[in-house]
Amino acid sequence: MHRRVAVPPTKPSVPWRRRTGVLACAIAALAGMLSVTGGALPAAADSRGDDRPRTVVTTDMEQDDYASLIRYLLYTDELDTQGIVYTSSKFHWSGDGKGTEFFLPDREYSTPQTSWRWTGTRTIQDQALSAYAEVYPNLRRHDPHYPAPDELLSKVKIGNIEFEGEMAEDTEGSDLIRDLLLDRDARPLYLQAWGGTNTIARALKSIEERFAGTEQWPRVKDQVSRKAVILASGLQDETYAKYIAPVWPDIRVQNMAAGYATWGYNCSRGQGNVRGLPADRVYFSGAWIKQNIQIGPLGSLYRSWLDGQSMPGDPLDIFGDPERAPSGWCKPLEPYDFLSEGDNVAFNPLLDTGIQDPDNPLLGSWGGRATRTSTTPNLWTMVDTEKDGAGDDASDYTTLRWAGAAQNDFAARMRWTLTPRYGDGDHAPTVQILGGDTVRARPGSTVALTGRAGDPDRTPVRLSWWQYREEGTYPGTVTITDRGHGRAAVTVPSDATPGQTISVILQGTDQGTFPLTRYDRVIIRVV
Repeated sequence: MHRRVAVPPTKPSVPWRRRTGVLACAIAALAGMLSVTGGALPAAADSRGDDRPRTVVTTDMEQDDYASLIRYLLYTDELDTQGIVYTSSKFHWSGDGKGTEFFLPDREYSTPQTSWRWTGTRTIQDQALSAYAEVYPNLRRHDPHYPAPDELLSKVKIGNIEFEGEMAEDTEGSDLIRDLLLDRDARPLYLQAWGGTNTIARALKSIEERFAGTEQWPRVKDQVSRKAVILASGLQDETYAKYIAPVWPDIRVQNMAAGYATWGYNCSRGQGNVRGLPADRVYFSGAWIKQNIQIGPLGSLYRSWLDGQSMPGDPLDIFGDPERAPSGWCKPLEPYDFLSEGDNVAFNPLLDTGIQDPDNPLLGSWGGRATRTSTTPNLWTMVDTEKDGAGDDASDYTTLRWAGAAQNDFAARMRWTLTPRYGDGDHAPTVQILGGDTVRARPGSTVALTGRAGDPDRTPVRLSWWQYREEGTYPGTVTITDRGHGRAAVTVPSDATPGQTISVILQGTDQGTFPLTRYDRVIIRVV
């Protein structure tokens, strides 16, 4: 018999939501807004705020940014949003209003322009947050940690928007980021770049200008470099290469562009909307999107194919127009088919799924995984190909494997916007592997695992165990025997060598209207 031995973890063993504890089902039903797991102790309602990932969104606010923003707002209960900042990119810039012409080669324009596809600086406030305010009372019924509309509104700032890569002047947006990087909050500051990195670069430049040459500079530079993490949905101007990388080489930058294959534009090639694994493709179909996402005050702002909508000021946003879309660069799919949320990749790594660890990009979650491609600068790139459990290559499986679960979760939360009673909504289960997050085992031994799950809606939770091969360093497949009732046995291969690791995931899916999924992980270390 082989006994499971827990060793001290090198990171928090459970995500913030589970660390804070939850209330019993009866109290949850009485409060109408809290989640539960079996056997956990209650915690103060606002004790978890400081554990949430601290983040700033910077966006050039094109249509797929807008669609990502609609999703993002439904997850603001899990994130400590410190700012939503307009910025520019190679695709969108406002101009200076003085008729100044701007040109860079290899862009969408071939002659100098005074502005390019600029959608303005009011969409977030006047449309997205106005709709959020309408549905906020309902959202708060399902989680009291949704931020108040006025709180989010106060954090919308205009950054460096005049030209692609412009970072010469301080702006409200860059000042906000600068001050957050210099404040006393010790948490990482996750700087999402949905457009260019120029407003982030300006904030860093302002810090350099203030402290360079002083005796404080080495300490300040080190602290800022450890605090800032840039999550980019692609490097959409040259400020990373020309300024951030050479001057701030120790800042971790994650280029998540590979996830675009799952969440970006998918133009018709005669195969329909084929993103996702075959079983998940229904969640990207027009019928499903129209019924479950484009509903209510907030969902109606979401963008899909041929839905009649467009962003103001963007003549190339013809995706919603049945007459003009066929002549665009991206051939249309069926009405209301999934169009694009290309910037989800920047915040999905922060979402509370039970296995997320934003501090360790090597570990997977709905945000995929990233590997370090350069030590100086500290650049990480999302893995764009992984192997599934059968050993078959699957393009972008690093994010595809989670797409169906993410879509169902999105739909359940969108339904919250129209559901004033907690008991009428779907809420995610909690999943836990007992005994710690790391196990030591010898080659040829068997590791016994036990997990449990709870569901705030009191629906059954279907548990399954699987090996996350890409997370472990043992290169082969291990045998996992599901013994039922949350128990499993993992056979450590006899050819495993000391130091290798095996990642095992416990996945739990409830049986609500929208099947919702959460996870836990244990790492087996071969000794």
